[in-house]
Amino acid sequence: MNEFKRTVMISPVGLEKDRVLAGFKKFGATSLYLIQSEEKEGLEKKLADTVRTFALELKKYLEKILDDIIIEEANITDLESCIKILKKIVIQEINKHTDKIFVNVSTSSKIFAIACIYIAGLYPNIVKPFYAKTSDYIIQEFIEILSNESKLQDNDKKEDCIKDLLKIKEYFEESGWTKGEYQINLIPTLPFKQFTNFQKRIFTILLKNQNELKLKDLMDLLKTEELSEGSFRSKLSYALRDMLDYGLVEKSKEGKKVIFHLTKKGQIFGNYLI
Repeated sequence: MNEFKRTVMISPVGLEKDRVLAGFKKFGATSLYLIQSEEKEGLEKKLADTVRTFALELKKYLEKILDDIIIEEANITDLESCIKILKKIVIQEINKHTDKIFVNVSTSSKIFAIACIYIAGLYPNIVKPFYAKTSDYIIQEFIEILSNESKLQDNDKKEDCIKDLLKIKEYFEESGWTKGEYQINLIPTLPFKQFTNFQKRIFTILLKNQNELKLKDLMDLLKTEELSEGSFRSKLSYALRDMLDYGLVEKSKEGKKVIFHLTKKGQIFGNYLI
């Protein structure tokens, strides 16, 4: 008997519906995660509500053909939130022995796409980002109507403009901002350098100490009985140089004291990727 292969697709739901499902059949997805916007207040509320409505409608539609559909929430304008939800899903799926995880980066924010590239670099053999290319955006039709001033100012033609705008609104509510056919392009990603357990300890210690420590204090917290003083200093120097080269740690001086602190990128790696 052939072993069942679990293939997952992750699609953030933006202001599109058809495009969210692009790649679903091509990759033979057996499970689907829809990422919807968190509930918002103020100016962002209407946009977030539209996205959440789209996600719910897509789930109802797909329940006719697929058993495993999960809606997750993220702040799609916040990098850490996007990384956190993606890593959570990936780890869950690795524990289920999932074969491949395809992530549609064409249907949400640029921040979400960046988060996906980070995660794909961490799990390059499993996570496969892809882009669903379209050449037909209905926003173009909307702009063309509003740009035709002579038609808008002509009372006899205003009614036709309103009818055209209502058609666009109807299409948007049905399918979103784009029209298929979509061209599916896999995005190649480079794997991240695998950090050593010693470097991971450095991340942990710096994070626990508000991302900053004097070199002496860092050495005191890292030192073990296993290594001689010379071997330990050499190991620490190599580990820190690697992290400095990657822009994850910065070094500064206060008089004669050397201080190491995590950069913003280092904090993201330490908290969410390492």
